[in-house]
This record gives sequence, structure tokens and C-alpha cells, in this order.
Amino acid sequence: MQNRQNKLLIGIVVVGVIFGGFYYSGQLQVKQAVNQLELKFSDFKVDRISLFPPEIDLTLTYTVVNPSELPLEISLDGAIYYGETRITPVIVEARTIPALGTGAVDAQISLNGTLLQAIGDPENEKNYSLRGTLTATGQYMGVLPVTVTLDLSELESKG
Repeated sequence: MQNRQNKLLIGIVVVGVIFGGFYYSGQLQVKQAVNQLELKFSDFKVDRISLFPPEIDLTLTYTVVNPSELPLEISLDGAIYYGETRITPVIVEARTIPALGTGAVDAQISLNGTLLQAIGDPENEKNYSLRGTLTATGQYMGVLPVTVTLDLSELESKG
């Protein structure tokens, strides 16, 4: 009886070590794919302007480039800043970025009179930045889902 329990325990440990190694290998592959992602500010559009009360609605578009051979499902949790002024939170639900492909992430923001005074010219797109975290999930060997989280500043600095 004791011998049977020992064999079962050894079998469970061996399976655990194999699965752990498999998952670790997948984690490395997905992390490498995520590190290759590029996040670029690509478009700016004024949707609506109101003089009374002073408001402006903008759409900022970021392009996500995935040069890896692994499709990734990404989500964003962050905020748009104009210089050091936090403009609006940005939450993007999971979107698939195809392998060797691109995808767009739109952020709609509304600026009221107080924010307009703080940022000056809202069309000066060079001063906008996206900060927060990107969570990406890839399928290792098409089977095992592996999730990696990365700071957006690491991606945006590449673009």
C-alpha cells in the first residue's frame, strides 16, 4: 500500500515538473512576442467642438504592430496624459492582434474648459502619451494560454 502511494506521489511530481517546464517555456515565448510589440500614435481627430461651454471631443488612435508569429489578445488599462496632466482613463477590452499584423486602438476623450486651459493647444499631438499596463495573452503551441503584463511606456518608446 505504501509503495503504491509513493509511486502515485512520484508520478504527480513528475507530471507537475513537466507541466511547469512546459508553462515556463510558453511564458518565455509569449513574453518575447509581447516585447516585440510596437505601440505608435497614428492618428488624431477632432470629433466635436463647443464654444459654450468650452468643450472638445477628440479621438486618438494608436496602432499596435505585432511582428511575431504568435497572435496576441491584448487589453489596455491606463490613461492618456497631455504632458504631465492626466486627461482621461483608457480601458480597452481584449482585442486580437494577428501574427505578423497590426491592429488599432482608439481612445475617445472629452476636454472641458478647465482641461483646455491646462493643456493649451489640444492639436499638439506630440504632447500626448499613453501610460498604464498592457496585458497580452498568447497560446503556446496553440494549446496553453499564457498571459504577460507590460508597462505601456516600454512599448510606446519603441514607436
